Amino acid sequence: MYYKRQIDTAETITIRRATAEDRAALERVAQRDSADVPRGELLVAVAGDELYAAISTKTREVIADPFQRTEEAVGILVIRAAQLKPGQPRRTGLLAPLRRGRRGSFAPQPAGTLRPARSGSAPGHRPL
Repeated sequence: MYYKRQIDTAETITIRRATAEDRAALERVAQRDSADVPRGELLVAVAGDELYAAISTKTREVIADPFQRTEEAVGILVIRAAQLKPGQPRRTGLLAPLRRGRRGSFAPQPAGTLRPARSGSAPGHRPL
């Protein structure tokens, strides 16, 4: 048949957000799929160094290489896209939520350098 290479089941499929460097590969897959590249932010399925499929996180439109066995990759993309909310901000790492709420250092402070909390600074705090 026309399959040039089957995605090996032992090969890792990576799901990630598309970048500007993926543009040529996305256009190649869309051309093979007789479709346009979906608009908006895309998630892509990559195995090895080849992009096999993509999904729009907004419209859920999918493109996939018809000359590859991409059923599993497309299924994973659909599941992952459903987990994302439209307009959901990007996380910059696993510790990003901790860094955003962090106001001071967790490192030990020298004795006498800690300042007492100001009166009324904590929500619901009333002085005695």
